Amino acid sequence: MEKTPREIVSEMGSRLLQSYRPNKGTLVKSLREAATTLSQIEQPLVTEAVSKKQALKLIGAELRPLTKSIIKLDLLKNRDNDVSLLVTVCVSEIFRILAPEPPFEDKYLRDIFGLFLAEFSELSDTVSPYFSRRAKILETVSRCKCSLLMLDVDCHDLIHEMFNTFFSVVRDHYQQNLAHQKNAKVQQRKANTQQAQQSLFNDILTIMTDILKEEASSSLVGVILENLVKEGKDATPAANNLASSLIKNCTDTLEPLICSFLTSCFMEKDSIQSNLKDSYHEIIFMISLNAPQILLAIIPNFTQELLTDQVDVRIKALNLAGRIFTQPNHCSGEIYRDLFVEFLRRFSDKSAEVRMAALKCGKQCYLANPSGNKASGVLTAIQERLLDFDDRVRTQALVVTCDIMKSNMKYAPLNLISEATERLRDKKISVRKKAMQQLSKVYQDYCDKCSKGYMTINDHFEQIPCKILLLCCDKDCKESWSHNVELVLSDDLYPRLLPVEERMRHWVQCFVVMNHIHLKSLSSILSQKRRFQSELRHCLTLWREAKDHNVEEVKRKQKSCFVKLSSGFPDASKAEDFFHRLDQMNDASIFDALTLLLDELTFTKAQTIREKFLERIGANHQLFDFLRILSTKCAPTIFSSEHVRYLMDQLSSSTSDTQLKAPFIKLLLVILNMFPSYLRGSEKQFLELLEDDDSVADELTEALSKAAPYISANFSDYSPVLEKMCLEGTRSQAKHAVSAIASLARSSEKSVFSKLCKKLRDSLLRGRKIPTTLQSLACVGQYSVLAFDNLYEDISRYVYQVFQAEPSDNQPPCDQSSGCCNSCKLKIYGLKTLVKSFLPRHGQVVRKIDDLLNILKKTLRSQGLEGIKSCDDTGANVRLAAAKAVLLLSRKWDLHISPELFRLTISMGKDSNAFITKTFLTKLQKLLMENMIPRRYACAFSFSVSGPCRDLQNDSLRYIYGFTRNATREARAGRDVDQRESLTDCPAYMIVFLIHVLAHDPDFPSEDCMDEHVYARFCGPLLSILQVLLSNKEIAPFLCCILRAIKRAEDAVDACKTPRLHILADIGSSAVNTSKCIDATSPQAPRSILLPSSLYKLGQTSMSDSQNKAKSHTRNTLEQTFMERVVHIFRSQISLKCQEDTPAVVLEDGDLPLLLGNQIETSMTGSTEASKNNTRCSKKRTHLGMPEKSTTTSREMKNVTSKKCKTVEGGGHISRDSTVSLRTVESEIPKKKLERHSTCSKESAGASVSNNVTSSKPSRVVSTLKDTSNHGEAIIGQRIKLLSPADGCFHHGTVERFNSKSNSHKIAFDNGDVELVCLDSESWETLSHESMGQQEILGKETESFGSRVPEVKTKQQKKKLPTKLNPTAGEESVSEVTNTSDNIGLGRSRRQRMS
Repeated sequence: MEKTPREIVSEMGSRLLQSYRPNKGTLVKSLREAATTLSQIEQPLVTEAVSKKQALKLIGAELRPLTKSIIKLDLLKNRDNDVSLLVTVCVSEIFRILAPEPPFEDKYLRDIFGLFLAEFSELSDTVSPYFSRRAKILETVSRCKCSLLMLDVDCHDLIHEMFNTFFSVVRDHYQQNLAHQKNAKVQQRKANTQQAQQSLFNDILTIMTDILKEEASSSLVGVILENLVKEGKDATPAANNLASSLIKNCTDTLEPLICSFLTSCFMEKDSIQSNLKDSYHEIIFMISLNAPQILLAIIPNFTQELLTDQVDVRIKALNLAGRIFTQPNHCSGEIYRDLFVEFLRRFSDKSAEVRMAALKCGKQCYLANPSGNKASGVLTAIQERLLDFDDRVRTQALVVTCDIMKSNMKYAPLNLISEATERLRDKKISVRKKAMQQLSKVYQDYCDKCSKGYMTINDHFEQIPCKILLLCCDKDCKESWSHNVELVLSDDLYPRLLPVEERMRHWVQCFVVMNHIHLKSLSSILSQKRRFQSELRHCLTLWREAKDHNVEEVKRKQKSCFVKLSSGFPDASKAEDFFHRLDQMNDASIFDALTLLLDELTFTKAQTIREKFLERIGANHQLFDFLRILSTKCAPTIFSSEHVRYLMDQLSSSTSDTQLKAPFIKLLLVILNMFPSYLRGSEKQFLELLEDDDSVADELTEALSKAAPYISANFSDYSPVLEKMCLEGTRSQAKHAVSAIASLARSSEKSVFSKLCKKLRDSLLRGRKIPTTLQSLACVGQYSVLAFDNLYEDISRYVYQVFQAEPSDNQPPCDQSSGCCNSCKLKIYGLKTLVKSFLPRHGQVVRKIDDLLNILKKTLRSQGLEGIKSCDDTGANVRLAAAKAVLLLSRKWDLHISPELFRLTISMGKDSNAFITKTFLTKLQKLLMENMIPRRYACAFSFSVSGPCRDLQNDSLRYIYGFTRNATREARAGRDVDQRESLTDCPAYMIVFLIHVLAHDPDFPSEDCMDEHVYARFCGPLLSILQVLLSNKEIAPFLCCILRAIKRAEDAVDACKTPRLHILADIGSSAVNTSKCIDATSPQAPRSILLPSSLYKLGQTSMSDSQNKAKSHTRNTLEQTFMERVVHIFRSQISLKCQEDTPAVVLEDGDLPLLLGNQIETSMTGSTEASKNNTRCSKKRTHLGMPEKSTTTSREMKNVTSKKCKTVEGGGHISRDSTVSLRTVESEIPKKKLERHSTCSKESAGASVSNNVTSSKPSRVVSTLKDTSNHGEAIIGQRIKLLSPADGCFHHGTVERFNSKSNSHKIAFDNGDVELVCLDSESWETLSHESMGQQEILGKETESFGSRVPEVKTKQQKKKLPTKLNPTAGEESVSEVTNTSDNIGLGRSRRQRMS
């Protein structure tokens, strides 16, 4: 009979018990047999507890010999690995069979659990042959809950060690894809390994869970938490999963311990000894993933960290909260509602760093659950930060917003897109740059999704290119922005492989939402690209010609090209250096590639050429980045002929959307206006569009006129439609149609202009479409001089008849848009026709222009007279057209423009109609800036600068400053190239023409006028422009030389106007000399001045009596002090007005105040004569004059005085309190002017008679200084004139010092002599109170004449005026060299002489 397993185990145990120190072989054999037999024994299958207990006792009795032998032989402490493993297996099987009763006494359990732990520590060796036995031991311990006995026998240290062992040996058990394994055995082996690892993990988890549920401790929690957050080489995902599973399974028992630890970390972190205190945030995060309810108790402490004062603590807490709410089970924020509320508040934290951290966390939260309940709150918080006051926060918010849009573009909130695009207009440049980069990526993704069908075109996303275009309007760095935007439009806005058709779909939709500012910016970028390509073509030509030409000349031209080309790069200085390095490389292959790109018109081929070029040079090339940008600028990367072909196909297609027709045409015109050559290949479709669409015929014709030189089309195909436009179209159509005809017609077809011109002549005479016909004729005259000359008489006769025709009474009213009636419109159109015919594009006009200039002169001068008929309301428009015509003709016919016609044209700058004046000045400024007309016409700005209209003042001042800067720059460049200086290129040369215009002005003050205010008002244009010119240090040295030359010259037009020229030159010199900002001896000042012979001629040494008389009369009237007062009045009015009003224009450093001539006008016209006199009285200004004759009696003088006094008294503006200054008013009464004497004897005689009259006159109006000679030091600084007994002449000088001991005054005379004089014994008189620097001019005669004429001064009031009224301007002497022979020496017999 066969023995049962229990019997075999019993006998085996008895044998071992009887053996004495068996050897290892016997022991191993017996234990292996015992282990195998024990595995076959199962627990009794008895349901009743009593029966099962009895059955277990029977089995225990049978197994007792084995258990005793294990104890007796001390096998529990055997160190042999094989014996120890078999003993552990047998013990575990005994535990399994006899469970739940322990088979060993408690004193042996510790050694048994030590055996278990020893085998558990080897579980990491999965390839060991004993792995299955060890896994079986673990499984037995797990199922039988043997680990609980460790708690009963207080083996806590072993439990702690076991936990650490389990965390170290546990391994991943993720399912692997075994389908790719071809070997079935390998698949089976791997599957078994995965199953074993899964079983192992579950058994370990069960053992640890049983212990924790029974008795959890802080040490065990520490072990769990340590493995929960462990990092580094020792960390394994399996250990982390095990810790997470334990927390999930043992939440109830672990929660108090975990909360206590975390609370200590919040409250008493420094007192905690554990290393986990620094990882408590990570612990919180991991626990929130596994058992979020555990954290409810510590949320208040967590929330408090978000409110602490330490910024770094708030940021760490915020990052933790963000991680928590990013998890799927927390996205809604319902579990930790209070924490979520505080989390949202951190978006508006006072610290910018915290707000930036909140934005990053907010992005993760939103992306985790964009459709969650709390997603809208997070999105709103992010959107608000786009308007944050800190630019760093705005930048971060922009990045976050763009990431959100890219993640869920189809459902991105529309308001979020709008807010993000607005950052392109941010006040900070850094934010704008970041916005351009990020939004370009967003738009790129949007275009890619649209091309793949994931999205439809969205107007909100199409706003991104529009807003990027607005960066070109950035005032901070306008030029660099336009270069960056060009690169964005070329490379970054669209995916690289996006087809042309898809690109154009988006461009068309952009044009749907674009406004005129966007279009202007786009046109500016395209124009910039076109100019760059043109300049680069020129530079490449220079590179090729360098071998065949003068190397130095080519290098100089190349250097100029490099400067221009480098301005097309964001960093011009670096780009210029790269161009020089590229030139030094002299790589012909690079030049050839760039030429290919410039010549290529299609986008696809250009892209291929560019990619091959960049691939060939390689990314390691020293100029790779520069060449990448350069090749982008060369290639048609924004638009190309393929884009135009797509537009033409869509416009000619019957299936295209009719609502998009307008954007199609608008986009087409923008491309062709900048790159007309792109029309090549689409000529047929364009002709069909031109014939069918009348609504945009003007624009299409203009595009055709530009593209005609580049396309290949038969003229016969386009001829009918173009001829129809010339005869029946609008004026704009006619203009461009003639241009297109000129370009399309071959040399054999040039007779077309003769035929067309005859048709136009017939249409004109029949009165059909006269405006269009005149426009066509004008353009024909520019392209075919011969065809126009054949019919010139008929056309000019018609135009002259239009000018002589009377305005019809029943003609329609003036057009509100243009302000002209039909009659005036015809006159304007006729003028334009004749003017353009004299400005041909090719060839030369041989007919005379005198008739046209004559009618222009009459138009500008007559205003309805001399045969020129125009209506009263719109005659100004005809004059404006005539003035513009003169400006245009001056380009080629300036030598034929008479001084009178020039003066009439310039006078439009002071027209009574402000709109006419502004239009004229705007046209003038444009022509000057383009160097289309001579610079002398710039003096027209001076009339409006000093005019009454404030807006015109501002505009004119801006124009003249811009003109001055540009002219100075060009003159400097000319000097650098030619190494010589041309004064006519200097902006100061306009003074030559302005003075001549003013001298011939009919409003020039009369000879009898001695009112400084009148002269100040009239000379306002001259003084205004001088102040502008004096602000430029490079221009200022020329002014003295110019004015001095004018004073030496005579008027070549009318010799009688010569004194006026000299008066204006003297006033200008006074203004220049008193400006204190010029040195006439500067090396920049020219040695000779050339004046235009049509206006000036050399001064004659001998003059007629009438000229001498007029000159002497005028010069005697306008003394130097009078001129200085004119300048002083002008500047005082400016200063007064500038104090009352803030200037509307901000000038550059060193510029003078805004010129306000209207204030002078008001002061002169807004008061009565009495108020004027009162003003003079209050300001104590002195009028200079002389009696009419040298024998003037006291009675005549008394009559004049009494007459003037009556005027003052009758004004009613002088109060009783003003009687003190009444004598001053009386003393300032101007006497009737006396013609200047030509000899000293006459002046001496006049002076003696005057003295006699003064001494015999009882009135105190005038008196000699002898009456007040006891003033002594009171007259120091005053100007006096002293009678010399030697020659009988008066000599001027300044009292410098008084010696009380000798009762003498030190006098510095104007001729340089210095003397000590006792004035009590001399005949002398005081002059007006002015400084020595001002009066030096009085001693020097104008150099226009060869001889010096002494001047006579009237006696002035000897009472000293208030010091504050002494002129402050002009204290420096005039830097003007005079001929010493002109100075008259003084004979001094009774005076001491000093050197």
